Amino acid sequence: MKTNILYFPLLVLLSAVSLCGCSNDDEPVVTATDGTTLTVIARADGFAPTDGTSQTGTPQTRASESGYTTTFVKGDQIGVFAVKGGSVITGCQNVPLTYDGTSWSGVYKYPDATYFAYYPYTDGMNNKTSIDEIVAAFNATVTTATDQSTYAKYTACDLMTTTGDVSPTSSSLSFSFTHKMSLIEISLPAQKYKTTDNADAYEYSAPVLNPTFSLTLSGSGGATPIKPCPMGNGIYRYIVPAGTSDVSGAFNIADGKTIEYSKSSLSLSAGNYKRLNVTSGAPSTTPTVRALAVGDFFYSDGSICPGDASNPPSEGCIGIIYSTDANRIGTAAKNALATKGITTPHGLVMALTNASDGCRWGYGKDENSGGADGTPFKANTDQLKKQYENVNGYAETHWIINEYGKNGNTALQNTYTAFYHANRYGTTDSGTAQYAAPANTTGWFIPSMGQWWDILSNLGEINLDTYKESTDDHKYIDGAADTAVTNMNKYLQKINGATTFSTDAYFCSSSEYDGSNACYVAFNGNGNLRLGGISKGRSDTRVRCSFAF
Repeated sequence: MKTNILYFPLLVLLSAVSLCGCSNDDEPVVTATDGTTLTVIARADGFAPTDGTSQTGTPQTRASESGYTTTFVKGDQIGVFAVKGGSVITGCQNVPLTYDGTSWSGVYKYPDATYFAYYPYTDGMNNKTSIDEIVAAFNATVTTATDQSTYAKYTACDLMTTTGDVSPTSSSLSFSFTHKMSLIEISLPAQKYKTTDNADAYEYSAPVLNPTFSLTLSGSGGATPIKPCPMGNGIYRYIVPAGTSDVSGAFNIADGKTIEYSKSSLSLSAGNYKRLNVTSGAPSTTPTVRALAVGDFFYSDGSICPGDASNPPSEGCIGIIYSTDANRIGTAAKNALATKGITTPHGLVMALTNASDGCRWGYGKDENSGGADGTPFKANTDQLKKQYENVNGYAETHWIINEYGKNGNTALQNTYTAFYHANRYGTTDSGTAQYAAPANTTGWFIPSMGQWWDILSNLGEINLDTYKESTDDHKYIDGAADTAVTNMNKYLQKINGATTFSTDAYFCSSSEYDGSNACYVAFNGNGNLRLGGISKGRSDTRVRCSFAF
């Protein structure tokens, strides 16, 4: 295998101005609050480029970042300290404030006190008395945090700090956070595509093949393999303490060559980023015209690998495109995408793994006539045609979750367990965080019966056309289970960690059949495929989620 060694220039960045804290020798003191709860306002500055000019080709970032600007999102927590007379006040030492998407939970006002705060919150800072101590603690943690491959792990290293004062007559506290770590951004060449030659064509890129990364921090003693956070379009980010670092790595290109790159003695300033652009040997920067196709592999950073690739990367893969027909997405799902600025939907993705291998749809209650306003459920009895036409998976899934989860998850967890598992899929709580849906999608939902038909027809390559107008209420299709399972598994077997289908399993849709039954896809052990209604209370059914993008 031919190896190309690649070196490239690096930007020189300015140092950020550090915030001041109280002295390391300060001890906590006890003082009384005046009883006022402060309204807390917080904003965050982004990482700054060296010359004041932002980089082009910014990544497909998550909701909490846009380019290099950081924005707080619902659920974020900061830790707040109050200082008086040079010492931390005991009653206001590492107080966690949570952002609800609109405002922060309050903190008490202490007369003549000043405040300092940091993000992200951790209870390990309870004994700290200054920003300097917090920075030192994070430096030690980030130095050993070699895995930042998920957005949660990446942001857990991104320390920001601030100070704030409250005037005697004010009841509000404003914080302006600045980054205390440095950001290395590595841009590897990715094969770019666009669906048409039109100006409004959808553009996407294939994942970089088999990238590896190493980092040597000043005083660390040697290079350490690291896992940076993939941001899309071949861009990777890694948080490091301010100081000097060496970066190196390698990746493969389509013709089988390995490209190696390295840069020594990076001078990294707090609050600033350095972007390393690897360009030699890269694919053309002009996108190739290629329509999205059934069987394409979808990745957590939004990249897409053609389904006919002989060896698609497994790392970061979360699903397989099973439909590129926007008419099969459903109105509610389209509306959900529109709120995220996606007015032209592109398709539907099936998850690589099951959300559950044994659960129940619900119980014998007719959701269609349950008296709740806005129910999307319609009876799918009497006609297979009704089942095919039902593409309301997103609406049905979220109606059940909202209706039976509004007072806690007890009803979901004990009765509507399929929806409970679907709601947790791709989250740390379920243990499947590596399959989290990107922010610019609908998020995971249970596919409706019509969307299951698309999975079977498109990925499973079963011809169901003759049943789309059928007035039959159930259908057994001889030998179709073997065919569907074989064809769907052709894709799944290319990805390490994917769960293949078997010919003896029941999968529930989000759709109701009637009051007692739900719509299922049954791969019978005799090789037959069954479409139709099965008891909602059946406890051995599986859940395979979907999302629209």
